Amino acid sequence: MLLVPVTLFATAALGAVLFRLLTQRDIGATADRLFVALVALYFVQSLLVSLRWGYRIESLRLPIGLMATIIPACAFVAYRSLSGRRAAWAFGPVAVTWAALLGWQDAVDLLIPLLYLGFGLLILVPVLRDQEAPALTPLGDARQTRRAMGVIGATLIASAATDAFILYDFVHNAGQTSGHLISIVQTGFVIIMGLAAAFGRSSSEEAAAPPRAEPSDQSDHAQVLTRIEDLFASEGLHRSEDLTLRRLSRRLGLPDRRISEAVNRLRGVNLSQFVNEHRIRDACVLLRDTDQSILQIALAVGFASKSNFNREFQRVVGQTPSGWRAGKGAVS
Repeated sequence: MLLVPVTLFATAALGAVLFRLLTQRDIGATADRLFVALVALYFVQSLLVSLRWGYRIESLRLPIGLMATIIPACAFVAYRSLSGRRAAWAFGPVAVTWAALLGWQDAVDLLIPLLYLGFGLLILVPVLRDQEAPALTPLGDARQTRRAMGVIGATLIASAATDAFILYDFVHNAGQTSGHLISIVQTGFVIIMGLAAAFGRSSSEEAAAPPRAEPSDQSDHAQVLTRIEDLFASEGLHRSEDLTLRRLSRRLGLPDRRISEAVNRLRGVNLSQFVNEHRIRDACVLLRDTDQSILQIALAVGFASKSNFNREFQRVVGQTPSGWRAGKGAVS
């Protein structure tokens, strides 16, 4: 029977991801705890779905429905927490759907897909529009975090479409193809969402809100940029692997958006790219004047991985670190 082993395999894989998060990650920050909770929800949901469809345990239908309504709201709250914003209102629609599950069953088949569609759009659309890293995300993780959140938003929307198809199948074909569809989709959905949620990470030190914007703050971008570069030059703050937009805004006493706008308008790049350009300048000095390995240099200037360092070095300099070092006649 294909259904049981495939979905249970996906559940086991997600359980391994959850175990690794709980044992190897510092989950002191609110966002980290929310993303771990999201993975845990998917694990429980996957297990319940496997048992219901594999062994025809119809009594699990209500718990599955209750769990399914929490997942998209939790995903949205976790996404918002990366920017230091609360979104407790997201559980209002969940409460409405729970009430429907207990007293208005006919509405549930419509409400649950709408929850997934709505929260999926609330995550995906801002990710597609905004090129900046969330305020509490380490700038070195900005690219993969935005990509992971985009995947989560898109997958929630795909889940809504799948639920709509299953509803259609039950109405017109008595659910003849739903079992196989759930087997395939559940496996991919659980693994993709679980892995994507595992990438969510924030800094634990930036819980306080940023300073409020003043009307005059919006004019003098050059002054803001000068202050940022002076801070980098005097303290080397750009070399901190855990540097975030919120941490920088608090050090300067400026709102997040003012810093982002100054960099965007005067340098034509986002803050992550701007910080990485300063890191690459430092890396060039080390490549030229020392015999440290490329990995040692990448870590020294603030990159979390050699692959990210190589990609950004290629973007800024136009060649690989090893190629640049060889051309300068330094020790390779």
